[in-house]
Order: sequence, then C-alpha cells, then structure tokens
Amino acid sequence: MRVTLVNAQVLDGNNVVPPLGLLYIAAVLEKAGHAVQIFDADPEYQDSMLKEIKDFNPDLIGLSFLTVAYQRAFNLCKILKQELPDVVYCAGGVHTTVKPHETIKEFDLDFIVIGEGEDTIVEVCEKLGKKESLAGVNGVMYRKNGEVVENGKREMIMDLDTIPFPARHLIDMKPYLKPPGIIRGYAEKNQTTIVTSRGCPFKCIYCGSHNIFGRRTRRRSVKNVVDEIEHLVKNYDMRGIYYCDDTFTLSSKWVKEYCEELKRRNLNIKWGCQSRVDQTDRELMQKMKDSGLVQLDFGVESGSEKILKVLGKGGAGDRTSQIKQSFKLCKELDIRTLATFIIGNPTETREDIEESFQVAKEINADYTAFYFLTPYPGTDIYTMAIENGWLDANIPFSEIWAHRQPELPLMAITFGKEELRDIRRHLQNQFFVKNYLQASGNISFYSILFSIIFRHPKVILDCLGKLIRTRRIDYIVETLNAEYWRMKKYEGA
Repeated sequence: MRVTLVNAQVLDGNNVVPPLGLLYIAAVLEKAGHAVQIFDADPEYQDSMLKEIKDFNPDLIGLSFLTVAYQRAFNLCKILKQELPDVVYCAGGVHTTVKPHETIKEFDLDFIVIGEGEDTIVEVCEKLGKKESLAGVNGVMYRKNGEVVENGKREMIMDLDTIPFPARHLIDMKPYLKPPGIIRGYAEKNQTTIVTSRGCPFKCIYCGSHNIFGRRTRRRSVKNVVDEIEHLVKNYDMRGIYYCDDTFTLSSKWVKEYCEELKRRNLNIKWGCQSRVDQTDRELMQKMKDSGLVQLDFGVESGSEKILKVLGKGGAGDRTSQIKQSFKLCKELDIRTLATFIIGNPTETREDIEESFQVAKEINADYTAFYFLTPYPGTDIYTMAIENGWLDANIPFSEIWAHRQPELPLMAITFGKEELRDIRRHLQNQFFVKNYLQASGNISFYSILFSIIFRHPKVILDCLGKLIRTRRIDYIVETLNAEYWRMKKYEGA
C-alpha cells in the first residue's frame, strides 16, 4: 500500500521536534513493504504539501495530532477529503485514544488506531491491501455499514528492540537541527530526540501518557539505544540528544550501563533528560555527567507539600527537602537544571504559590517555567474538572489547550482566570534573564532571533500585541522562536 502520514503541528515556543510517534509508524510500515510519505505540517503552509500528496497518490492517509492541534487537524482533514475523496482516512495518538468516538465521528474517519500503534497499523494495512474487513484487528475502531465497531485492546509491545529506528530519512531533518534545539535554555545546533522506554508507573493527575503506553515500564536495550545514537552521529552529525522518556532515570542499573556504553564508543554526545527528585544520587549523576549529560529536567510542580500531594507528586518524607537537595547536588556536579512549576491547582492558595516561588528562587534552576494546570483529556484532572464544573465540557479543542503559551488558563478553581494570568506573569518575568541570557551561546543566538524583527514587520505587531496583553517578557522570545522555525522550514533560513 501507499501510505501518507501527517502530523498536524502547532508551534508552542521553541518546542519543535521531529514527530517521533509517526516516524516509528512509518518505520514499521516501510519494514513491512509499504511505500510511506510523511509530513510534519503547519496547516498555514499546506499548498505544497497537498500537491506532494496528490502526486504520491496514497491509498491511506493517517493523521496524528495532540489536543492542542485538534482544530487544525480537523480543518486539514476536511481539505484532504475534498481533494482526495476516495482515500481511506484514519487517525491515532493520545487524543484519539482517549476520545475515540468523538474523533472518528467528528472527523468522519474510516477507522482509528487506539493505543500503541506499530503492530496495529501493520495488520490494518495487510487487511486493507487484501480488501479484507478490519474485524478482529485489536486496537482498532472502525466503521461498518454506517455503524462504529470497537475491537478489543491490543497487547503492548514488550520487546521494544523489535521496532526499527524512527524513519527520519522520510523528512527533512535540517530545520530541526538548527538552534535553539530541544534542551531548553541551552541554545545549540544538531540536537534531536530519542525515546528509550515506554510506560510510567507514577500517577500524576495531569499526565495522560499511560493511556497509550500503560503503567508498566518497558525499556529498549542499551545496545539498541546507543546504536541509534551512533546512527544519528554518522548520518546527521548529531551533537546533542534529549530523551523524551517520562522518567529516564527509573532504572539506575540501566542508566549506568548506558553511560558506560556511550563512553566506550566515544561518540562525544551532549545529552539531557527528565528525572525525579526522588531518583537522584551522587554516584548515578556523576556517571551521567561523565558520559555527556549537560542538563536534568525536573517536574518540581510546587513548593507546597499540600499541593504536591494533590498533584500526585508527594512521596514519603519531606518532598521539598528532596527538591532542594537534588538541585544542590546538580550545582555541585555542574549539571544544568530545568524546573517546571504548575499553578492553578485544586485547593491552591496564595500562600501555596508563594511557597513555590520561594523554592524556585532557592533552587535557582538554569531554566524555570511556570505553567497553568491544563486538564488534558485522559488525565485525572480532566475528570475532576468536568465533575466539579471547573471546566466547560463544551469548550472546543484548539490552540487554547497549549500548556506553555496560553494567554489565559482553561479553568479557574481557586483563582479567577485573569488573576491567575497575572500571577503567572509576575512569576515568569522574575526568571527571564536566567532563562534566556545567561547560558553560553544563548545571547548570540537570541540576537539572531531579534534580527527577525527587521525582516518581518508582522512579527513586531504580534510580539507587541502579546506583550501588551500579557506583560510577559518571554512571549517576545517564544513568538520569535516560532517565527524562526517557520523561516527555517519554509523559507530555508
């Protein structure tokens, strides 16, 4: 079969990375003998994409999108159906998995893939290629005689080494490899993302990754991961890796073996990852540092023990002491840190937010971000928000669901939306200089960003408008980052 895969993209600051999920789907389809075409698409630049899709003449078009890109994906699907009415259409991903009936009906799709998609899509294409029904294909919801039929769940892929490396050769990697890169606050070129594990045992109320990958953690072998790094170094001159695992340090034994193998092969890669403050110790972090670790990201989320428990982040003992100790240890080992905080939480008071601010100042991370609590479908907080009337159940899925750069929060629990916006502005502005101007190489990079102003007058108006509305200084940088990405990809900057 001929398969076109499209990721509906929404630019959210500088968080622009290759669509690994779809690239894995493309890889297994190619391995199974299918011809595959893939787009990481900004719908504002769709004309050339539509022509390429028509020329490719696909049998199947698959869409992937996050909640924040729902409306863009819907509009794109509508256009594609007008241009290519005889193609089979499907969708997959987290939002599709947690809102399956709504997605298949509202998008008028032929079928959707629920959960982990690699094995499912290969079986689907085998059936479609033989003109057979999708009955009995686990992990699929499909239409039959106008009715929606839901097949059973598919078992998780236990041996992740059986999945080929993402099919990065199917996209133009050059725009993704230009600075600022994925390691936030550390502007550098030739960085990309890798996933080494799937599944997370923790139960944070704002996270929905378990809907796709489950609670049980499955891990690729060290050899398989470092083989991928070696491939990236040889083929893309890769210099930096960011691991997108929910918690990279979940197995200290695996991490130590990885660090030793990375050093043994002498790949000279700088890397960053996410960790937890209850999973750090000096020996492990020293090994990570010695193998090229440059930054650890921690979801601190709050400086209030009460709120940490509400969020599902509390643990045994004094959590805030663990937070402070982990950041102190990073500084002693000269490891950069990123700290995220969440405001707008259930039961939260001004005193709780002040505790978060004091902790943020004390730990003094290299990059600090304050986000609104966003109730994504499939999370516990989404259920709580609907049940308690904190969130309008009819609010459309669109860019307003972005967690990094929305001007107003989606819901108000203990504060009004405008009040919460002002609180976040005050907090975020305190860390602007530290976030963007103190890391080596950042000043030269951001001077390039600001030069965009003189080439694109429209950007001036966008920046000023957002600055006036929000009074958040970082909105200027994030708007320029998004515009720079468009220039990199669509204008060859």
